[in-house]
Amino acid sequence: MINQCPSPFLTRFLVATLSLGLAACSGSSSADTEFFDVPGPYVAGVTTLNLADREVEIWYPADPGAEAGVDREEYFIRSWLPPVIDGLLDPDANPPFVEEAYRDIEVSGDAPFPTTIFAHGYSAFRTQSTFMTAHLASWGFVVVSVDYLERGLAAALGFAPDMPMDDVVVTRMAVDALVEASGTPGHLLEGLAVTDGLVIVGHSAGAGTATRFASEADVLAYVPMTGGGSRSGNFPDRPSLWIAGAIDKSVGLQGLRDGYAAAPGPKRFLILERGGHLAVSDLCAIGDEDGGIIDIAERAGLPVPENIARLGTDGCQEDALPVREGWPIVNHAVTSFVRESFGIDSVARGMGEDLLGHFPDVGLEFEQAGN
Repeated sequence: MINQCPSPFLTRFLVATLSLGLAACSGSSSADTEFFDVPGPYVAGVTTLNLADREVEIWYPADPGAEAGVDREEYFIRSWLPPVIDGLLDPDANPPFVEEAYRDIEVSGDAPFPTTIFAHGYSAFRTQSTFMTAHLASWGFVVVSVDYLERGLAAALGFAPDMPMDDVVVTRMAVDALVEASGTPGHLLEGLAVTDGLVIVGHSAGAGTATRFASEADVLAYVPMTGGGSRSGNFPDRPSLWIAGAIDKSVGLQGLRDGYAAAPGPKRFLILERGGHLAVSDLCAIGDEDGGIIDIAERAGLPVPENIARLGTDGCQEDALPVREGWPIVNHAVTSFVRESFGIDSVARGMGEDLLGHFPDVGLEFEQAGN
């Protein structure tokens, strides 16, 4: 593994690490173990880059105080609906999701930072998991997420792009857009990113993207979440962290168990016992006080296809783990794994029995091999 982090970046991490260690000594069952379930030492900034036919979201570290006077960013699912369908809906049927990030604030003076990629799932969009992308930015990582229009929300409703592109190609285009912005004098993102080593995280269909893109020479590690297990033994020789929900009806736990078993080590597998397919996304939290996004859409008169209705509620049901209770677990595991992958920590912290002990009230399974 390579350490790509400049000294100001490491200095701030050292301060944060010491703070976490002191906190652990005062209340954690694992006094000498760090956990990353709370925001890190940075504020998350967010901006948007443009490709020819799609957009790329970038979350990045900013110094505390840079957000002064700026409202938290919010997004609306209707932004990804085809106009002909959007026009069928009541204007008030548009619940926002408020991110833990601030648009176009100044990049931290500790830049450059290592880069992580996020790949969204089927019938989704680039901002579907901001609970995690903004969290990673707070811990000193750039996160790049592109709209995979070929499997996005509009495509699921019958409006696929006229000229579809391969997901690995699209992912590389998104990274290249970040490289260009980071290398452009005067750009908001000037000097932001180190991209000669990458980690990719993917959800559902995006987990398949993660496993495919992880074969690229500059990828250090990959994280398939509630997906990626259907490939028959053809997995990249890279470290991996697998995350699954035991009550996932869209993918099913056994397929991920099979994928994990087939993947080469070192590897880890985290299972949320009451987690559904959307446990690792924002989607169950959008409009949840008003019945959730599928119920809102149906009440507004939108004809929701059965497969999308089923997918859009998988993990949001009453017997599922409330997603806001699962997010800190996912954030910790992914952040710890990403830190290890970039050489910030020699070994991922707070895994195994430490992880189970840190979240004693949530049913979890964890296994690892080759570590």
